Formats: sequence, structure tokens, C-alpha cells
Amino acid sequence: MKIFKDLPALVQALPELALSDWVDLPADAAAQLDAPHQSPAADLLKQPALRFVVRDANEAPRMGHKPWMPVAVLAQMHWPSPSDAVAWSRFLQAEFGRSQRFVENHDVWDEADLPEPYWQPADASLDQRLAHWYQGLQAHAWMDEEPAQARPFSRAELRLCEWRLGCNLPESLRDYLLQLGVLDWAERLLSPCFDLVAPDADMDAIGSVQVVFPGIADIVEMSAPEQALALKAQLSELVVFGDYLGNGNLWCFDRRDGSVWYLDHDSSPLLTRMFDDVGDYLDALALMSLCRSHAVAQGRDDGDEQAEVLLEKRFGRALIRKWMY
Repeated sequence: MKIFKDLPALVQALPELALSDWVDLPADAAAQLDAPHQSPAADLLKQPALRFVVRDANEAPRMGHKPWMPVAVLAQMHWPSPSDAVAWSRFLQAEFGRSQRFVENHDVWDEADLPEPYWQPADASLDQRLAHWYQGLQAHAWMDEEPAQARPFSRAELRLCEWRLGCNLPESLRDYLLQLGVLDWAERLLSPCFDLVAPDADMDAIGSVQVVFPGIADIVEMSAPEQALALKAQLSELVVFGDYLGNGNLWCFDRRDGSVWYLDHDSSPLLTRMFDDVGDYLDALALMSLCRSHAVAQGRDDGDEQAEVLLEKRFGRALIRKWMY
């Protein structure tokens, strides 16, 4: 175990540390970094009294401390020289802070503010897609008579998630989590943050099918031997990022090409390729929220039916029926 008096000292020592080592923080400092409306990350990480404890991965954190980052993730970052105070602060805020783009408080939408449901054009820019997803979040919040509140994750949190997965998050999912980050809206997304003490028991975090849905082992076991081998190989390439209505049917992306698959444990086939990209799925969630809120604003109760029609026109009846029924 090694204790570093400040972050620059830790960064300087990174080349000498084992990549498998972990860095821990005092529990109160870790809580401040995790707080939704935290102080600037640069200020928190530069506190004079803050100490960074490095331990072997097989050791438990010392009393009063919590895991923060593995050395492997910190070593991936392109650290500037701490002697350049401006660059150092900007870097800490960019890596460990959270985007403020959508986090300012907004009033609850008036009915007049509700847009009609719409799709973004196929060549929509990232800014246009983010605006569409945010409108979907606003529409969902309006149904609960609440203002939409973005809850973005930091770049460091996503780096840690990717380190655990051993692959990159799809670009559109990464953009959504960095800028918006709301996990519960039209359907439930899983968190990029996982239990740092018992990650293989965390079924609410983005992770392998085997961790998020342990029951998959029974399904594979009941398959014919050749089918079981093929199924194991396919499942090993899938990462779960969403839970359809909390019923155990899962949304997954393929770590090789980012395509989106639906795991339906209730009916055959078990796995269905649904979308080319997670962004298509997020577009669909935004449309569903807009359809529901627009129908309610007009005194109708057919928002889900309207969404289904529009989804079928875009993605085909067979895929939408697999999803919805």
C-alpha cells in the first residue's frame, strides 16, 4: 500500500505502479465526487488534505476509504503538466466533471410547448439527435408534472465502464450518457457505474449477459449441445445496456460492431438483431415519449398505439411486434 500526498504525485508515479492496482479515496471525498450537483471536480481533486491510497487489487480498501479508479484507467489519460495550473484544472474538469449542457433547471412544460411526434432526418447531426432525445426526456417528465433533469456521467466514469467491459461503448450511447444520462424514462437503461467492491453481483450496471441475467445459464444448458456452443459464443459478444420495462428482457449491443440486439427470454427466438446502432433505439424512446405526452395533452389515450404505427413504418412490423408483444 502506498499513500500519495496529492494527485500530481500520484500521476508522476503511475509508470511505476502495477496496472492492476487500485487507487482509493477517503469515503467523504468519493461521495462529493459522486454527488449529482458536485462542486467542480478540479477543486475537489486539488484539496490540500486529500490523500490517494494505492493498493493491490486483491486487498480490501482501508477503513474509511472507497475504491476510486484502477491504475490502468488513470494510465490511459493524457495528463498535462501540473505546473500549468490552467491546463491542469481544465483537464480535471473535462475528465472528472460532468457536462452542464442540459443540467440547468427548467420549468415544467406547458401543454403549448409539447411538440408533435417527429423523427430526426437520417443525416441528423449529434446536436440534433441530442436535442431530440432531450425533448423525449422533457416529454416523459411532463407526464409526471416534473421538469426534465439531465444526470450526465463523467468521461472518467465511462472510461472505467469501458475498462471493465474490455470494449468501447457505442458512440451514440457514450454521447447520451455524457450529455444527458437519465436512465429511467420510456424504458430503463443500465448505469455505466458499477459496484466497485462486487462488480459481478451488480445487475443494474452495463455488463455481460451472464452478470445482468444469471438465468441465461439455464437457457443455454437446456439447448442442444451444438446450439449451446453457438449461443455461448454469441452471448459472449453482447453487452447489456437496457432492461425492457424491468421484465428481464434485455437490450444489448454487440461489442464488435455496435449493433443492437433484443434478448427475449419469454419467446423464440432468444436473440433478435433490432437496430444498427444504439442511437436508433434512443430515437425510438424519444418518439415514444413524444407520442404519449402529445396524446395526453389532446385528451387521448392512444399514445402507445400512435408510437407503434410510426415505429413500424420506420423499422418494420416484425421487429416492433417482437419488441412490444
